[in-house]
Amino acid sequence: MSRRTFLGGLVATLVAAPRLRAQQPPLPSGGPWERDVMIRRSFDGGDTFTAAELFEDASGVPCLIADLRGRLVAVFQWFPIGSPHFDRVAVKVSEDGGRSWTAPVPIVVDGLPDGYQRPFDPTLVLLPDGRIRIYFSCSPAGSRILDASVATYSALSEDGIRYTFEPGLRFAGDGRPAIDPAVVRLGDTWHYTAPIGRPDEGAYHAVSGDGLTFVRLPDIPSVGGVNWTGNLIAHRRGMRFYGTTGADPRGAWWSESEDGLSWSDPQHLGFMAGDPGVADTLDGERVMLHVS
Repeated sequence: MSRRTFLGGLVATLVAAPRLRAQQPPLPSGGPWERDVMIRRSFDGGDTFTAAELFEDASGVPCLIADLRGRLVAVFQWFPIGSPHFDRVAVKVSEDGGRSWTAPVPIVVDGLPDGYQRPFDPTLVLLPDGRIRIYFSCSPAGSRILDASVATYSALSEDGIRYTFEPGLRFAGDGRPAIDPAVVRLGDTWHYTAPIGRPDEGAYHAVSGDGLTFVRLPDIPSVGGVNWTGNLIAHRRGMRFYGTTGADPRGAWWSESEDGLSWSDPQHLGFMAGDPGVADTLDGERVMLHVS
């Protein structure tokens, strides 16, 4: 994605955006808008990370990828107070390995059916041809209640800003909401995970040959009660999952697998983090975003 392509998408997004609301009702305390997304770096392949710095305030649920040219594309749920973009998915891009970033802009999902609620819980995967697929939580019922109608859907983009909705759902829980998806492509196989509910319930696991039609496999257990809210990344011969701080005081964690069926024991990172996501830079560093 070139700077020209990104800026072109930015202009189109801002033109299409609704006008700023004159006033927003007071927000209750304890909401995700009171959290920030932080950024850390690793120089040893993602086993240890530097101290956290602010990436974007009033934000959550981050995910990032590196595109074919090494640019980092980050998405997250954005809560700018008093803005029409409150509680929308936004994107920022870095062309220098995550040291500087563009200002956030909301994504646009063309073709989202009427009545569907706004996309949330974004996860990105890079396709072999350079396009970006976003997976997100959504409900056709339009309700913001996390009931069984909430499932995982997807859309495709050329620039990381404007997406085209892909009809049909990608994954649905068994009578429960399927939220906070994580997806990674390993060769011709796509792996999907999502937390089932309580941390001790583990995660859903499904696979696909095209990233669209997923087949559910046995659930992933929660060893030591770890919280399977986080993101996947291709790692060595398989994949690594970075997960949210749970009851263990050692904080956020990671676990590795070659097939998604057998996972290594959780390795804790020593700091508190929510919904961590990582991407590798061209110079061999690993960048992490997570909720404060």
